[in-house]
Amino acid sequence: MMHHLSTKRQGQALVFVALILTFLAMLVLSCIEVAARYQELAQIEDALKQSTRSSVQAFDYAAFAQNDQRVREGSATTVTGCASLAANSARTLACTVFTANAAGVSGMQETPDQTAARITWTFLPQGGTCTFPNGRPPVTFTTPAVCATVRPRMTGLLSWGIWTPQIDAADTLDHIGN
Repeated sequence: MMHHLSTKRQGQALVFVALILTFLAMLVLSCIEVAARYQELAQIEDALKQSTRSSVQAFDYAAFAQNDQRVREGSATTVTGCASLAANSARTLACTVFTANAAGVSGMQETPDQTAARITWTFLPQGGTCTFPNGRPPVTFTTPAVCATVRPRMTGLLSWGIWTPQIDAADTLDHIGN
C-alpha cells in the first residue's frame, strides 16, 4: 500500500509548476496594482496641492499695497465645486489649475470637471482654521490660506474595482511684514 502512494507518474511536476506559476502571476499582478494605485494617488494629490498653492497666491493687490495680505475672496468661505465662479477670484484660479492638472491623471473614473465639482474649498482671506473630514486634525493659519478636500473616483491599472481615497490639501502665504 505504501508503495502505491509514492509512485511517481509522468506529468506530475507539470501540474505543480502550473499551480506555482498561477500564484506567482497573481502576486506579481497584485504588486503592479498596488504600485499603480500609489502612483495615481500621488498624481491626484499633486493636482489638488498645486491648485491650493496657486490660488492662495492670488492675493488682493490693493490690500498688499497697504501692507496687508488677503486672498482674493471677500470673506472666509467654504464652498463645494466650481460652479458660479467670479472672475479673478481665488476659486476660479483653483478650479482652473485643478482641472488642467487632473487632465493628465491616470485612473480617474470621472472627468476632471466632474471631480472638481465635488471638491470642498475653504478660503481664509485673513487666516483661520481648516477642518477636514475623516478625523484628520484641523490646521490653523495666521496668514491667508486655501484648503481643499475631495474623494475622487479612481481605478487601478488593472481595473480591480473603484476606490475613493480621501485627498486633502492646504496652503498658506508666507508672512510678510516687520
